[in-house]
Amino acid sequence: MQKIHNTMKPIIVNRKPCKCPKCGGKVVKIVYGEPGPELFEMADRKEVVLGGCFIHMEGDPQWACCECEQQFWKK
Repeated sequence: MQKIHNTMKPIIVNRKPCKCPKCGGKVVKIVYGEPGPELFEMADRKEVVLGGCFIHMEGDPQWACCECEQQFWKK
């Protein structure tokens, strides 16, 4: 299971990247909130990245790379 926990500065994009510009990895949706068994399984299969239970006032990134954890914000 992968959960976002890095301090990398998010990249601002107009739409979800097909692949990560830093490492070429798969970019998937970040899911926030308390995950259930299905979301844990999806994270294990690298279909989503778990973003945690805290929402920040300034907003949160929408997507992340499954490999290097680079985050992407929608413009």
